[in-house]
Amino acid sequence: MESKTTDLTESEARLLMSCLMDGELPANDADRLYQFLEANPDAIDWMESNQAIADSNRAVEYVDSHTSWGKIRTAISEETRGEEASSNLIKFPRLFRILGIAAAIALVASIVWKNLPSTQLEVTERYAASQSVVEFVDTDIPDVSPVVYTDEISGWTVVWVAEMDPIVDETG
Repeated sequence: MESKTTDLTESEARLLMSCLMDGELPANDADRLYQFLEANPDAIDWMESNQAIADSNRAVEYVDSHTSWGKIRTAISEETRGEEASSNLIKFPRLFRILGIAAAIALVASIVWKNLPSTQLEVTERYAASQSVVEFVDTDIPDVSPVVYTDEISGWTVVWVAEMDPIVDETG
C-alpha cells in the first residue's frame, strides 16, 4: 500500500481503518481517513479484505463443548434405556463357555507338563532312542578295518577306519 499526498502515514491509516471496522473511529479522523482512501485504492482493497475476514469470523457460531457433550450423553442414554445393559458383546451358550474353559485349562496344563524337568529315566530313554545302531560297515579301501563305537559325550555313532598289516599266508 503506497501512500500518496495526505497528512496520514500508512501505519496511522491502518490504525484508523481498524477503528472504522470496529465502529470506534472518531468523527474528526473520519475525513482524514476518507481522503487517504480516495488517494490510495490499494488501501481500500486492504480494508475490504479485512472486512471480509471480520464478517466471516462473526458468521461462525460458537459451540460450547460442555453443552454438546451433555446432549450426546442424553441421546445415548435414551437409546440404551430400553435395552438390557450387559458387558458381554457376544453371548455364547453355557456349553460353549464350559468347553472353552476346559480347552484353555488343557492347553495351559500341556504347556506346564512339557516344561517340567525330566527325570533320569526319561533322559536315558531319549538317549537310547536317539542312538543309531550300526551292525556292519563295509568299505572298498584295501587293507583297512572299520571300527564302530558310540561317543558317550555327544551320543554320535563314530565309524573309524584303521589300516591293518596284511595277513601273511601261513599255508604256503
